[in-house]
Amino acid sequence: MPDEFPPLAALPQLTLHPSVEPEHLDAAKIVNDWLSSFTESLTKGRVGDMSGHFLDKESWWRDFVSFSWDIACHNGAEAICKYLSSSTTGFAQPTMDQAGALQPHLADMGGLRFIQSGFCFKNNFGVGRGVLRLANVGPDQWKAWTVFTVLERLNEQERLELRRAKEAEIQSSASSRGTLPSSIQIDGSLQVLVIGAGQSGLAIAAHLQNLGLKYLVVDKASRPGDSWRARYETIKSHTPTYTDHYPFLNYPSNWPRYLDQEHIVKWMEHYGDIMGLNIKHGTLASKIEYNELTQQWSVELQSKDGMQTINPKHIVLATGLLGDIPVRPTFPGEDLFKGQIYHTSAHKSAALVPDARSKKVTIIGSATSAHDIAQDFASHGAGTVTMVQRNPIYVASLNSIENIQLKLWNTPGLSTEDADLLGNSLPTAVVRTLSVGASQMMSANDKVMLDGLEKAGLAVKRGNEGDSLVDHQLIKAGRFYIDQGACQMIIDGQIRVRRCEQGIQEYYPDGIILADGTKVKSDVVILATGFELSAKVIERLMGKDVMDKVGELCGLDDSQERIGVWRPTGMPGFWFMTGSFLWSRQFAPILALQIAAIEWGLNTQ
Repeated sequence: MPDEFPPLAALPQLTLHPSVEPEHLDAAKIVNDWLSSFTESLTKGRVGDMSGHFLDKESWWRDFVSFSWDIACHNGAEAICKYLSSSTTGFAQPTMDQAGALQPHLADMGGLRFIQSGFCFKNNFGVGRGVLRLANVGPDQWKAWTVFTVLERLNEQERLELRRAKEAEIQSSASSRGTLPSSIQIDGSLQVLVIGAGQSGLAIAAHLQNLGLKYLVVDKASRPGDSWRARYETIKSHTPTYTDHYPFLNYPSNWPRYLDQEHIVKWMEHYGDIMGLNIKHGTLASKIEYNELTQQWSVELQSKDGMQTINPKHIVLATGLLGDIPVRPTFPGEDLFKGQIYHTSAHKSAALVPDARSKKVTIIGSATSAHDIAQDFASHGAGTVTMVQRNPIYVASLNSIENIQLKLWNTPGLSTEDADLLGNSLPTAVVRTLSVGASQMMSANDKVMLDGLEKAGLAVKRGNEGDSLVDHQLIKAGRFYIDQGACQMIIDGQIRVRRCEQGIQEYYPDGIILADGTKVKSDVVILATGFELSAKVIERLMGKDVMDKVGELCGLDDSQERIGVWRPTGMPGFWFMTGSFLWSRQFAPILALQIAAIEWGLNTQ
């Protein structure tokens, strides 16, 4: 296992006892008995009895704001029981879900056999759902392997919905008289400021609005979707639309399966209007300071209308996992190079490069952006297109991604909400363990393509070194490519690959020299070298003191949950919202609920 990744989870022996006959299993009774017995032990504080419900070392409990106002994950019966018994939130009336994939059943995951069931529950503050997986440890013995709980709805929301219904009646009456109320104003009652109106900002805004909180979203860009419009024109989603729906509103069923820039931007342009979100574009947030006495932030908003100071209690930074500062390495001899050098952040289209057909284009890097831009130039008939690769990468076809990694979200009869529940129900460490095998399956499925890529000079990973594609997606956020057409161009020789682990040595007048001495003639050199992490954005906006309190944002804690993302950051009233389209949809309600709990006086910690 590579040193840069945290440890994988050990899997228990998930097999059936020889005396257990699968066809005679009453999964519903087994689940109900476990839930009833566990709840009784928890309610009565019998820690010794409680621990007997879990596998000793290989059990996990992942919790989203159910037993604490945080995202947490605990491994082993002792740690789980300590976490649960220290909670004061309560846990009552667990009932099994009876629909579709959430009903109790004997599951088989690549030969691992266990009982899986969804369930609902109540606690002192609201209602939630969960997923239980039970391992067979004896003729009539079942213990929890993994448990997942998520608080989905606060009790106060019922009163909110009653009030909202009355307000709708008043508004309807006012509309008939032509006296509709004006939109939300920026005043002293503002509770939440969201900075950034990309997919994460829009998702959290939709949930804040659904909870009746007074919020404002600001974005320095002048138009919705500019964060995507500013990128290269050939950019395309690498996940299918059925995984990427926005909160409360799905994409049209006749849209492309993989959205291009035009469709991504078009959806962002209209989502805010359709949802009635409170967004101000062309507005820059600056001079952000926290007042410990008032427990409020002071933020200057600068726009074409002038400057205004606001004092929200909460700030949600939704500017992306990566910042807007390009990582731009320099090499000796750059001033001698006769060609053009630029970062991928400056690339729009190969069609805009003068005399592209006569150009020798070299791209430093071999991950997603490098492949996309190489494909762009090859499609426009550039003289030569070369990618310089240092480290091996994972490459997967769309077929493998859809049928192996994301199959859950395309299961007939399974709603997006239920797929999200099941998708989050396994701890990250367990997902990573299972993903090693999944990566090997994808590599086998893509063998012809991967063999062709290796023959063409691209170094690819196949899941046989202890890591997986998921490691690079979740932890590294790089060193992988989901094929959108560049792979066949590499195999056919339209895109060349030069491999050098030590990278670039220097420029010379007609190109670059690799560390192994290889010269690559180049007219255009494009740096596909990524962007600075968002910590730089926080420090720039809020200062080093805030960054010091926030700590290692986006890293993994000891339980392999993300530090400070979608959960408390260590700085009062400061939250970080980020992620892909899927993550934005999944975690926006979790973060909004945490903010609502504070504003409604439920979380007084």
